[in-house]
Amino acid sequence: MEQVHACKPRRCLVYDRHNQLVCKRRAPFQVSDNDFVTDTGLWGPKRLHGYINSWVPSILLNARCNNDGKFLTSGADTKNITFYVTSYAAKKQGKNYNVSAVMADGYAYHLEHPKPEYIDSVWDQQRLLLFRLVHSINREQEIAGLMVISYLMGWGDVFRSHTYSPIYWGSFMSALYIAFPQLSGRVR
Repeated sequence: MEQVHACKPRRCLVYDRHNQLVCKRRAPFQVSDNDFVTDTGLWGPKRLHGYINSWVPSILLNARCNNDGKFLTSGADTKNITFYVTSYAAKKQGKNYNVSAVMADGYAYHLEHPKPEYIDSVWDQQRLLLFRLVHSINREQEIAGLMVISYLMGWGDVFRSHTYSPIYWGSFMSALYIAFPQLSGRVR
């Protein structure tokens, strides 16, 4: 990763509607001596150099790496960054262009290895075929390294650092309106 942004063609320089080359990352970035949020909702991080990405100091100190920080101001931003991080961490599957070939291999195996005890039952034959096809797809599936380690260590497929309790929204809102009647728009 480069610490200082350098605009390069086919990396960040693109043509705008006026046929001018512009940086799609909007460099140089706005320079500011302090983090700021204005009354109109405009915000920005502390940035002393117009071509250096913003970073989170605690990540820089503790993880020894420069990670960009983004202030999530809307549900759309939150959804997009959640989807990106989840896809990156979980190794999102690409196109299933070879699933038909994998299923054909599974079907060929099914034909080569008949089970005599199932010959009288079409239902069991079809169930066995589907079982083998699904397993042939699972065998070829790309799995993220974190998931493999989690399975090998016996940790399961979900990591929880805390125990959770259900929150019943209706009860919560009722208690909130009793404590703060001005929130409901009507006085009780």
